[in-house]
Parts: sequence; structure tokens; C-alpha cells
Amino acid sequence: MSYTREYEETVTGRVYKTVYVDYPASENGGSTSYIIDEEVDIPVHINIHVDTDPFDASVESCGDHVNLLTGAIVATEAAEILSKEINSKKVANSIIDGFFSYIKSEISQQIAELSLNIEAELAHLKELAESCLAKKKQMEGDYNRISSRYVKIFEDLNNELSNRIFEMDKPAFQFKKETNKQNDRSVENDLVNTVAIFGLESGDLLSKINVSIAKKRALDTLLKAKSFLWQQKFLSTTIQQSMLNENEDGPKYAPVCFLEMNNDSNQIDRRVFNAEFLTVLDTVDKKTEIINEFISTAVKWKEFSQEDEKKIVLYFNTELNTTLVANDNHAVRVKEMIQKMAKINLINRNSTY
Repeated sequence: MSYTREYEETVTGRVYKTVYVDYPASENGGSTSYIIDEEVDIPVHINIHVDTDPFDASVESCGDHVNLLTGAIVATEAAEILSKEINSKKVANSIIDGFFSYIKSEISQQIAELSLNIEAELAHLKELAESCLAKKKQMEGDYNRISSRYVKIFEDLNNELSNRIFEMDKPAFQFKKETNKQNDRSVENDLVNTVAIFGLESGDLLSKINVSIAKKRALDTLLKAKSFLWQQKFLSTTIQQSMLNENEDGPKYAPVCFLEMNNDSNQIDRRVFNAEFLTVLDTVDKKTEIINEFISTAVKWKEFSQEDEKKIVLYFNTELNTTLVANDNHAVRVKEMIQKMAKINLINRNSTY
């Protein structure tokens, strides 16, 4: 809004003024000038008119532009928030889909690995089941054979015990036989009144005889069990007395595998393989020493005895059958090739090791 301001003030200041003076001619006449320095009060009146219409118009235009800019910023912010929300949902969905895809892939791989392991374990269990069935069948045959043999032995023992009891209690059996005859005579006799009394006495005598036979058999069984336990105790005592509780130092032998081959550089590569329990060859120095002994010309080799060779072959075949189970054609071919390689050369042993 335009406005006017008036300002009045008296200003004190020094004024320098040149004054020209004419003087009359005494001879020549003339004029001269003087500089006058005086202090004067100068009144000052100032009118200031401020025209604010262009500024007001520019301010109004700027306000309109600011309002437009505010609306644009608000719209941009809303669009940005909406865009961020949409993009966030897209990113979240992408991350979730990727995570579940990764988890699904990992689970599928684990399922595939576990399926392979399960199939292998099932095949192994099938082989073990077949082996168990074969062993069960063999054990049933052995049990039937042994049980039939022991049944025959017990039947013979029963017959022998029966004969011995008959011989030992022969008078009682003879008496029983005579009483049976008397019973038959008494029943066939006209003395029917004595049948009841005779039957009671015969039943009592028969029960006593049966009790005597049972006691005799039980006594014989206890005596035989006592004899068996005494002999077992005697055998255990004899074995304990025969054992020597002492330790003796002696040589022990363990197999090692020496391998010599040409590597990629056409050089000879020598290696030694040993079992896990043979910890003395875990160091490089010991293996190098063994390799030097193998390649030394001073080492003397000689063949195993037939007895030792049979033991080694038996152990080798056992380990081969345990390691390579004949469940497919490949394992069968590998097993046959290993057996052919084992029969190529004779087994020799070192006189030092």
C-alpha cells in the first residue's frame, strides 16, 4: 500500500562563500574577492512518497505462485507416497516370492538328497532283510536239526530212566500187576460186595505208586543237574587255573599298501596307505622311511606260507564281500575285477617288517 512521509529538520553547517568587493579608484581602482567562512542554519524539508503497488502486485503474484507450488508439492508428495507404497508392495512381494522360491528350491534339493539317501538306505535295508531272512532260515534249519537231535537224546534218556525205575521198583510194578489181576478176578467173581473196597484200596495203592515214580524221576533229574553244574564248575576252575595272568612283548603285524605310478609330469609318484589304527605312519617322515625301504634293493622278500596265505585270502574275501554288496551289475563287475587283480601275483612279505 503506497504512503507519503514528510521530514523537516534544520541542519547546522559551515558555509564558504566568495565575496567580490569593488573599491573606488584612488589611483587605478579595481575589485578584490574574499572568502567568508561562516556557520549557518540550513532548513531541510523532505517529502518521501513510497509507491508499493508494484510490490503489492508482485507479492500477490508470488502468493499465487506459492499457492500453486504448495498444491504441486502436496500433489507430488501424495504421488510420491502412493508411488512409494506401490513400489514397497512390489519390492515386498518380490522379496517374499524370492524368499519362498529360495526356500522351495532348498526344500526340493533337500527332498531330492533325502530321497536318494532313503533309496540307498532302503536298498541297504532290503539287502539286510534278505540276509536276515537267509540267516533266519539257516538258524531255523539248525534249530530243527539240533532240537530233533536233543529230542531224540531226551527220549532216549526218558526210556533209559523208565527202564531203570522199572528195574529199581520192579517189586512194586509186579505187585501192581498182581493187583490188576486180582482186580479182574474180583470183578469177575461173584463177590460183588467186595468190589468197592478192593477198588478203593487199588486206587490208593496206584496213587502211591505214581507218586513214588514222580519222586524218583524228580530225584534223578536233580542228580543229573547237580552233576552237570559240578562238571561245569570243575571245567571253569580248571580253565582259570590253566590261564597265565602275565603280559609278554611280541611283534605285531599290520598291512600297508604301497602304490607306485606315473603322474601327469611323467614322474614316478610313490604313496603309502595304512589303516586308521596304525597311527605310527601318520607322520610324513615315517611314510618316507617306509617308501625308502620299499624301493631299496637291500630288502629281501619271500613268499608267505600256505597257512598264512589262506588266512589272508579268507580275510580279504570277507572284507570284499562286506564292502561291495552285490546289489547291482556294476558292484558285481568291480568285485570280480578286484578278485582277478588279487590273483595276478603271489603275496610276498618283507623279512624286516
